[in-house]
Amino acid sequence: MKHVIAIFAALAVLCVAQAQDDVQLVQFNNDNNVDGSYQFAYEQSDGQKREEKGELKPVDGAEEPALSVTGSYEYTDPTGQRYRVDYVADEKGYRPTVTKL
Repeated sequence: MKHVIAIFAALAVLCVAQAQDDVQLVQFNNDNNVDGSYQFAYEQSDGQKREEKGELKPVDGAEEPALSVTGSYEYTDPTGQRYRVDYVADEKGYRPTVTKL
């Protein structure tokens, strides 16, 4: 029983701590097109960023086009180190490149 109370107390503290970290949306763009292509981008007040665009592209030997996605996101790890991940995702798979900022 003591373990259950300790777990609930820890969860309550965690919820209060997270509520104090009000992260706001600073910028947001979103476009969806009739041809199936799209792009979006956002930035949060905590410095996290993400942008992505996708489009249908023909694939050699395939009857249907495949979705090709490119994008990036930035974040800060718990030690304070910033990272940027650039990626491509298409018929060849997901291919990320990580850079320390």
